[in-house]
Formats: sequence, structure tokens, C-alpha cells
Amino acid sequence: MTFEKMLFTPSVLISVAIALIASIVLALFPLIGTLGFEFSAISAVLLSFLSVFISASLISSSQKSDRSKKRLSDPIGSILLINFLILLIPFLIGLLSSLIKGDCYLKEGAIFFLLIPTITMFFSASIGMLAGYFFGRKGLLIGPLIILVILCYALWQLYYGISIFIYNPIFGLFPGPLYDEAIPLSLTLIISRIIVFFWGILLLLILRVANSFKYSLFGIWDTILLIIVVIVLITAHINESKIGISYTRDNITENFLSGSIETDNFIIYYTPGTPEAKDIDLIAQDHEWRYKQLKEILDVDSPDKIRSYIYPDIETRKRLVGAAETTIANPIHKEIHLVYGSFPHPVLKHELVHVMSGDFGNNILKLSPKIGLLEGIAVAADWGGQKFTPHQWSKAMIEMGIAPRIQDIVGFGFWYAPSQVSYTLMGSFSRYLIDTYGIGNFKKVYKTGDFSVYGKSLDELTREWQNYLRTIETPPETTAIAEALFTVPSIFNATCPRRIAELKKEGYEQFNSGNYFMARDYFADALELNNEDPALINWLAYSHYYEGNYMRATEIAKSSSPGSELDKHLLENINGNSAWQAGNSAEAGQIFDRLLNMHAPDDLKRELEIKISAISEGAEVEENIKLFFGTRDKVLQLAYLTEAIKTRPLYAPPHYLLGRLFFNKGEYEKAVPHLIQAYLLELPGKRLTNENLRILGISLFAKGNYDQAITTFEYLLSNEQNEAAQQYAQDFIERSRWRKENIQTEGNQLK
Repeated sequence: MTFEKMLFTPSVLISVAIALIASIVLALFPLIGTLGFEFSAISAVLLSFLSVFISASLISSSQKSDRSKKRLSDPIGSILLINFLILLIPFLIGLLSSLIKGDCYLKEGAIFFLLIPTITMFFSASIGMLAGYFFGRKGLLIGPLIILVILCYALWQLYYGISIFIYNPIFGLFPGPLYDEAIPLSLTLIISRIIVFFWGILLLLILRVANSFKYSLFGIWDTILLIIVVIVLITAHINESKIGISYTRDNITENFLSGSIETDNFIIYYTPGTPEAKDIDLIAQDHEWRYKQLKEILDVDSPDKIRSYIYPDIETRKRLVGAAETTIANPIHKEIHLVYGSFPHPVLKHELVHVMSGDFGNNILKLSPKIGLLEGIAVAADWGGQKFTPHQWSKAMIEMGIAPRIQDIVGFGFWYAPSQVSYTLMGSFSRYLIDTYGIGNFKKVYKTGDFSVYGKSLDELTREWQNYLRTIETPPETTAIAEALFTVPSIFNATCPRRIAELKKEGYEQFNSGNYFMARDYFADALELNNEDPALINWLAYSHYYEGNYMRATEIAKSSSPGSELDKHLLENINGNSAWQAGNSAEAGQIFDRLLNMHAPDDLKRELEIKISAISEGAEVEENIKLFFGTRDKVLQLAYLTEAIKTRPLYAPPHYLLGRLFFNKGEYEKAVPHLIQAYLLELPGKRLTNENLRILGISLFAKGNYDQAITTFEYLLSNEQNEAAQQYAQDFIERSRWRKENIQTEGNQLK
């Protein structure tokens, strides 16, 4: 059969039509509709089925129509050429869509298309030709069945494996959590695709050798080439973990997290020699306390121990399990994967909810069929929040008109809204259902996704919840802060999300390493793609600020208008800092005074209180505090604070700042005396005093001084008006009493 005849066979024409229609439909959607990673992965799955079908059909027809043809070179070449002509259809449509939409990911998108659909099509065509050659027309069924098995194997890997990323011959890569926006063109992806290419070559060699045997044309070079390819593939398989293609639990716990500790309800793995190893007993206590709380809240008690993997940094977690900024839990295998940056862990309780709620999830995945309920129960059980409770945040969002309907986010629509919005609203709604109708009814709904358990429709329940929120008190600043927190677009609606995420990631890394020159280049490049991102403007201004270019930092801050009221206040703070560093204390003081009376987060207001106080002190105290805020070098900051204390021993803020430096490094023993001294000398402002008490209480607990920790948090509780802060203090009081009781029980058992 000639190339022209092949090209106009029904199987090819039908495949062309399917590829054309599917590519146009894809182009209509956000994120997946432009030439990028998502477009390539989805196209690869579709094209694999088309390719294996037409390849099996054409090779089978070719064998029947020309039985005298002993060499397969011509039909194989024609079939591959037809496949790659079909491949051009989605590529050109994706390219056109990117150009129309002004997408910024063209270069990376083209490389992803080359690596994923192109190699997938070669691999699938090889499977199809092999199936068609050996099984004739039955190959049209067997070939797609093989593709389906390969895809199902990926699901099996996700189900049983430890990693939530998958390298697969068909779709190339499943990168892990949606909220990790950066998907770089990694060396591991390139190597994995080269391996798939070699699999395609192996299948064609098998076809060649089989045909040679059939017609007694077998040559030694075919055998040698076959052996070489097999050796390459075996070597690649043996070294999958070294390449980074896949990891097993044993591989991770033997080679990366080789330290372990076992408690009543956990097996905790960690890396010896890290700060986490030093604090492993404290970390274990944190786990057990959260388990005790959730056992009572969720009314569960599983006999199986939960495995907790503590990674030294997000880069290691990303490499081993596929999650960088996103903390993950696996209820199927009862395991959580954490990076323990601080004590107590901010999301440990949240992730444990996912694992422990697996006891009443569906039978296979141990999850809820409703994504909103899956995350909602975690927020509801964890509760608390950043300054305000989820009820208060939800009320603010509804009043601002930015809250989507619960009906729209309870299912898969959960992912289409900004993550902060979806998590908070579903957490508030779930908490209302649990408090009003009991955990037992919620567990039934969680398992089935059917709200009829309540004898009311979802619409009725939503109205009840909204009526309840009207009774919740919210401070005046809630709306201003909510505007900044909850108006960030989701990844599906963001501009150039993948490219900007990569630039941000590089910028953050350079910024944190102290290379502000490189950092500002990355942030500036990202701003060219999205000049309305207030966070990028802030980071760019601070890159200039810490580089000592105060005039440029001020220009950026003053010339930028996008963002919320809070974003503008953050930029105004940079103006004040720049003026201060440039020697204009009076101007800086006026800016700081003005900002202190605006709606802003507590951490900014605490900083403002210290800076205003330092300016009022003047002389060497002001100079040292100013220099402290002008650098991120911890050694220099330590030196400036030490000098400030030497100059004015009875001035409280340097003691607080020094204590906080030690606290942030987990040096609780060193932090305590400075924090006590700061309290005794009286800090300038209630916010500072309360924050000083909070971290002092944590440090005392970490040292094992539980009575003092209780006293500290009880005083904080009586002095704090914020509901979320009160809940935090109460949690630590209960935690300290629980720990005391455990020690007494252990002591009695020893006696």
C-alpha cells in the first residue's frame, strides 16, 4: 500500500477529524487551551489512542495488500509520517490559540509538545504496528487495550505508591498538586521521555527481527542493536530512583529519611543531623496532641499507626513525592508528608484530619466524593485562622460579593475558585453543619456526598449557614484584609500562571540567598507578563531596598497602583523604610504613624510600633534598629540588636527582636531570657506585648516548662480580644496540661 493510499484510508481521515475537533475544543478552555504542559499532556492521551489505532490498521492492511513485500521499511516509514502529520494538527491549533490569547509560555510549550505528544505518538505508533503485524485486524482492539493498561498502571502507581507525581509513557508526567504552579522542564522529564523513545525503538526492532525471521533475512546487526536497547532500558529501570523517575517508601526511609521514632499513634521518619532531628521529641509530642484532639472531634480511633515523613526542605519533598509548597496527606496508606519549618506545625492538624477522616470516607480512596467536603472538614476541625476565624472571613467575603455559591464549590468546582476562597468557605460551611447537626450526620454526608441525610436540600442548608454568619461579629479591618487575601485569581483564571510561577520561584530563591540583583531581574520579568500582581511589585521594591537602592524602591512603590487597600499599605511601608534608611527620620515617622492607624495585618502593625518607638528614642538606638530593618543578614541583625541593648539595656524592643530571632531558629533556650526581659521592660503597644507572650509561651513549652507556659498563655488569654488568638492560647493551655499529665503518668509507671 502506497503512502497516498494510506493517507486517504477511512481510519486516517476519521483520526484527522477527531484530532481537529478535540484540539479546537481544548483551545476553548482556560489554562489547558494554550500550548503548554496541560495541552501537551491531554493531547498526548488522545493522540496515543488515535495513533495506535491507525498504525495497527495500516500495517495490517499493508500486510494483506502486498504479501510479497519482505521489508517493512516502506510501510513503517509511511505510517510514522502519517502519524506525525496528524500530530501537527493539535500543535498548530495550540500555537494559534496561544498567539490569539497572548500566552507567554510559547517556548516552553513547544518544548513540552516535543517531549510529550511527539514521543508518545512514536511510542503508540510502534505499539500499534506491532499489534497489527502479529494480530492483524484484532490489533485494532489489542493496541488501544495496551494503551489503556499503561494508563491504568499510572493510576495503580498513584494508589499504591508514596509519590504523587507519575512519569508515564502516554501523558508524560502527572506533576503533583494543582497548587504547585511551577512545572519546570526538568532533566528527569527529558530522561524519562528518552527512555520512552527507546521503548518505541525496541518495539520496532522486535517487529524488524520478527519480519526478518519470517523471510529468513535475519542479520547479526539486528540482534546487536536489540541487545543494546534492552541493556539501556534495564539500566534505566534499575536506576529509576537515582534519575528521579520514581521512589518507594523503603527507598525514601533508607536513603533520605533514615531516622525514625515510634509513638503510640505514629511512626515518624526524619533526616538525622537536621534541626528536625534535634527537636524530634517535640515534633512527636505535636503529633500526639493533634491526634488526641482529632480523635475526640471526629469520633474515630483507628488501631493503625500513621506514618509521618518529615522532609528537611520543600525541594527534597518535591523531588521525592512531588509536593513543594503544598503539604499532602494520603488517607489510603495513612501517611502525611511535612516540612517542619516551625513549632507547632501550622498545618499538621489539617493534614491529620485528611488521614483520620479516611476511616469514614469511601471504601476505595478513603475520601469524600465531594472535594469541598474533603477540604471543608479539615478546615472545620483545624479551625482557628490567620487573625480571624473562617466564619469571620466567610462573612466578609459574602458581604464583599466575592464569595462563590457553596453549590458551585462543593464538588470539582472547588478547584476553579481561588484556593483561599474555597478552603475558607467550605471550612465555615462544614463547621456550621457539624456544630448544628453533629459529627455523625456529617460523616455520613462526607462518605456519600448526599446532603439528604439532613432532611434538607443543599440550598436550604446554605441559606441557614448564611443566616448564621450574619450573627458573627467581625472587626472593622476584616474586610480590608479579606480583600487582599481572597481576590487572588485561581490558576485557571490567572495570566500566564506557569511561566510567572517559574519566574517567581527563581526570584524567591535568589532573594532568600541574598542575591537581590538577580532577584529583581526575575521579578521584573514576571511583572512584564502580569503588571497587576501586587505581590510581585512588593518583592521587586524590596529587592531594590535590600540592595541599598532606596530611591528606586520608592519609585516602584509610589508608581504602582494595582492591588487592594492592604497592598497599597504594604507598598507605603516600603516608602517609609526607604526614607528612614536614607536618613529622613521625620518623613519616615510620619508615614509609619499614618499606617499605624490604617487597616493592616498585626505583623505589620507590630513592626510599625517598633520603628515609631525607635525613631522617638533617636541617637544610637534608632540607628541600630534602623540598620536591623535594613538587612536580612541574620549575623548583622544580631550584631545591631546586641549593640542597641548595650547602648540602652532597659529599652524593650531590641530584646523582643533578639528573642524572636532565636525563636525563629528554634533556639528556644536562648529566646526565653530575651522575651522575658522584653516583657518586664514593657513593649510599646498591646500587639507587641501579646505577640511577645505568645512566642514566650511556645518557647517555655518547648523547653518543658509547662507550668510557666500555662501561666503565660492564661495571661495572654485574658489580655487578648481577638477570637482566633484566644483559641490559639486556649489550645496551648490544654496542650501544656495534657503534657504534664502524660509526664506524671509516665513517672508513676516507672515507680
